[in-house]
Amino acid sequence: MNAPLWDKAKDLLQVLILPTLAWSLWVSRGVEIQRIQLEQSAAEVAELKAKVASLEERAGTTKERLAKIETKLEGMQAQLERIERMLERITQEAR
Repeated sequence: MNAPLWDKAKDLLQVLILPTLAWSLWVSRGVEIQRIQLEQSAAEVAELKAKVASLEERAGTTKERLAKIETKLEGMQAQLERIERMLERITQEAR
């Protein structure tokens, strides 16, 4: 009586449980691979965010420097115009 019961249990294992076990191992492996890929992507995203923040900071510094240079150029332009007027006046007086 134990032999037929064991044969049925063995058949049940072969038909249902073993394929289910193999499938669950395959799925868990896939999930683990996706988790690892997700962690790698998250690390890359964090690194890119840090780079973007650094670039934004540099852009702000560059804008400030550019504004200072523009101000100096405007001042130089005003001085050049003043020098030009002085030279014109000197040349007119010399005639």
